[in-house]
Amino acid sequence: MPFTTFLLLSFGMGLAAALAGASELRLSPRHALMTSSFVAFVAFVGLLLLPVSIYFYVFHGDWFMLYLVDVRHVPSALALIGFVLEGLLGVLGFSVGASLVRNQHAPWAAGVSALSAVAACAVVLICPDRLRVVGTYAQFRGGFGLAGYGGALLQGTLAMGILLLAGGAFLVYRIHTGAAR
Repeated sequence: MPFTTFLLLSFGMGLAAALAGASELRLSPRHALMTSSFVAFVAFVGLLLLPVSIYFYVFHGDWFMLYLVDVRHVPSALALIGFVLEGLLGVLGFSVGASLVRNQHAPWAAGVSALSAVAACAVVLICPDRLRVVGTYAQFRGGFGLAGYGGALLQGTLAMGILLLAGGAFLVYRIHTGAAR
């Protein structure tokens, strides 16, 4: 999963978490970022989404960045800023979703969340030449020594994708059932 996919997933999951906590958000006078739905979402981002994203950066960095930059030359502080921005994009998604829910525009939040999920998957269709091959930045730029998508990267993508899917589904379920009480 490339970085752009994680950015879109972070925003979309923020919207989905706000939708799942709609009953709490509508009834609570507290700021949206002070609700238990938001706390659950932050736990999801901090314990699952960001670690999975960091896994791909550390072990498959050039592929993760779609061969746009050589990750060996990216300062660690800049990478950290990127991951913080990924988390903040999720917070923005939750805030936008909470605002839409509180203003009785939940269908808009659902639509934008679905659009984010579709766009996250569309990265595969937009950049197939970059995602089909595995190698380093230099190999991709030079057109030599590239391997086909598979092996450890495929296994990691499947494992992490299943974890994210299950974790996201559990997050939405748990927020929805918790907010209903």
